Amino acid sequence: SMIIKNENNTIEFQLTKVDISKPETFCQSHKKKIGTADVVFDCLKLSFLDKHMKALNSIFNTLKTKNQSFVFVATPEQFNSVPESLIVVPTLQEAHDFIEFERIQRDLGF
Repeated sequence: SMIIKNENNTIEFQLTKVDISKPETFCQSHKKKIGTADVVFDCLKLSFLDKHMKALNSIFNTLKTKNQSFVFVATPEQFNSVPESLIVVPTLQEAHDFIEFERIQRDLGF
């Protein structure tokens, strides 16, 4: 996996087939680095995501803490259904906008 950006307490990862074939390894190697940062997972380079939902869910459940935003970026063509818990948006810009929105809500105490 590649860290594309790490700024403004947001880390952007580009997820690879290797990452999602070994979600435990991915989580172990990045847990410290992520800490309490908000995270964008770029899944655009992956093919059909439905078969990887278990892995994505596992990454989400292992790493996410309460006051943290996790957003996955994938186009509608990449999946049929997504678990309720996962936030999926079609572009990186929308992912960053979503994180900004959640931060404002957290600051306001929602």
